[in-house]
Amino acid sequence: MRKFLSAAAAAGVAVCASNVQAQEIYAHAGTLGAGLGAAYSLSTWAGVHAEVEGFGLSHSVTVDENKYDGHLSLKQGGVYLDLFPFRNSGFRVTGGALINDDELRAHAVPNAQGNYKIGDDFVPAVGAAPSAVAKLPTVMPYIGLGYGHKPASKGFGFTFDIGAAYGRPHVDYNIPAIYSLFTSQDNILQAEQKVTREVEKYHWYPVVQLGISYRF
Repeated sequence: MRKFLSAAAAAGVAVCASNVQAQEIYAHAGTLGAGLGAAYSLSTWAGVHAEVEGFGLSHSVTVDENKYDGHLSLKQGGVYLDLFPFRNSGFRVTGGALINDDELRAHAVPNAQGNYKIGDDFVPAVGAAPSAVAKLPTVMPYIGLGYGHKPASKGFGFTFDIGAAYGRPHVDYNIPAIYSLFTSQDNILQAEQKVTREVEKYHWYPVVQLGISYRF
């Protein structure tokens, strides 16, 4: 993760340092979290920007009658190409790569009777809880629309992005071996498949970010 953040930060610094006349920095927040970035104009109709951002969020979900307490950790950045189709507008089309180390960790919570549901059976919570770890691909392609980062007069401005990144999450679901004493292997496999299918059906990561920029 340290190497990822260093590489993303270096990309942002490189964007800033490439040309003093086109230097821009910005701060933004949204579905990717809060972060910082830098932009560099290649011409009147094209530019690039790079950024790093992240946040953490605790959340509970219910899958197949089991409640799971989870924590989502987003640590990510990106490098993007901006195209400005209109000469006198900051509207742009943006494409690039979202680089992330996102992770969701969750564990099952016993129901009111002190049981977990595994497949078709309810089993007593006598050991460590069933748990899941979900991760997105390290690199995900991104496409979207936005406003800002266009060459203009110096000073403050604002940025806006809306789009989506694509990637299929990978899920590791673990049911401790002790629960094989209370239910069949078929039920254990069924529980694993249900959780995996529930998470892996989300292939698109929505992106909405709003920020403030300053051009030197």
